[in-house]
Amino acid sequence: MPDRTSAPKDARRRLLRALAKELGHEFTELDHLDRALTHASTGNEGKRNYERMEFLGDAFLNFAVADALFQQEPEIPEGELTETRSHFVSRKPLAAVARKLDLGNHLMVGKGLRASERDGERILADLVEAVLGAIYLDGGVRAARSFVRRHILSNLEAKAPIGSDTLDSKTALLHHCQRHQLGQPRYDLVATTGLQHEQQFKVVARVPDDRSAEGIGPNKRSAEKAAAARLLHKLRNDDSAAEA
Repeated sequence: MPDRTSAPKDARRRLLRALAKELGHEFTELDHLDRALTHASTGNEGKRNYERMEFLGDAFLNFAVADALFQQEPEIPEGELTETRSHFVSRKPLAAVARKLDLGNHLMVGKGLRASERDGERILADLVEAVLGAIYLDGGVRAARSFVRRHILSNLEAKAPIGSDTLDSKTALLHHCQRHQLGQPRYDLVATTGLQHEQQFKVVARVPDDRSAEGIGPNKRSAEKAAAARLLHKLRNDDSAAEA
């Protein structure tokens, strides 16, 4: 007579093996991945949860991202490297990775966890870190680093500005200028119009070779960002034309 109690476990393991293929790592110990996808709300059911895996994954993620950014852009100042790393390891982008990999639907939860919590950015980001911790335990540094590069740093390209799609336009412009040895961009406030409670600011962003662009916004900072975005677009177009 077949053991019916084993059927749910077998189904779970089939799901985890399929997920492992998406993650890009074939687990020697599938229980590592199972634990990484088990929430603490199942504690009264005797299951080990992902919290220790998350701790390990968080530590490795910060190291791996810092190392990748340092190797990618050795001339970028420490403060900007820190800002870029903070983006990659923050909840929102990590939650996006979790959704892409469908980690939430593989999470084992207890009755005390609400659906809104399960689908929230905090838990989804935790799952990415826990899965990373599981991969590190199962496959070591090389496997864990591969996961980070494939799923978390996937938009970090060898010839693209760091975080150009994710950082604000002023930072992206600075990176472009440093990479192409254009010098430091400068921002000049050239006009302020309107009543005090509805003013418009006009700023000109300029690089030392006198290429420039204007930006307008409700405050000086937003105007600077708008000007930086326009100037960055102009510089990239100039580069494309020169290469054609």
